[in-house]
Amino acid sequence: MKSFAVLGLGRFGTAVACQLFRMGYEVLAVDNSMERVNAVADMVTQAVGGDIKEEATLRALGIKNMDCVVIGVSDLNTSVLATLYLKEMGVKKVVCKASDKNQRKVLQKIGADSVIIPEYEMGVKTAIGLVSHHLMDYIDLSDEYGIIDIAVPKSWVGKTIAQLDIRKSYEINIIAVKNSLDPNEVNVSPGSSYEFKQNDIVVFVGKTQTLNKLERA
Repeated sequence: MKSFAVLGLGRFGTAVACQLFRMGYEVLAVDNSMERVNAVADMVTQAVGGDIKEEATLRALGIKNMDCVVIGVSDLNTSVLATLYLKEMGVKKVVCKASDKNQRKVLQKIGADSVIIPEYEMGVKTAIGLVSHHLMDYIDLSDEYGIIDIAVPKSWVGKTIAQLDIRKSYEINIIAVKNSLDPNEVNVSPGSSYEFKQNDIVVFVGKTQTLNKLERA
């Protein structure tokens, strides 16, 4: 079983910690506020108080043995120090929360494996959702590109990837097709002969503006 540590129990950190625990993973939650620690104590494997800016605290908690550590604080100084300590300890994967792209650059430079900007990503997803009837999910990869889940356009049903000439017509690369009625049914990297069905969810990598073309499909 994978083990996670979540450092910082604001709204973001608390949501991550509790969801991971609900999914069956071992979760250590840490915050310098005992009020926040007590609030999640029954919703994670272990919740403890501590200052994550202190290397001694992180070592005492045995965090170096975790498979992944999520730093969910907004203060850049705290995130930088914690990230440096964790990477020096040999933590395999460190995921940080950032407030903006400048903070993301700093955290990536010092070794963070992944940096999330929750407000930015939610804003992008909300904007796309407002103009797209097909959108199911969106993961930001850059300012231009994302991994996008859409409900299959009606005009695609009964046709193959080759017939629609997907890559040329829409400038996207399909990476999977899922069945909306059965989450366990996933066709990874479907071939050109794949024929779209009514209940398909299409997962592809492409430019965000591609959704404009798909709205007309």
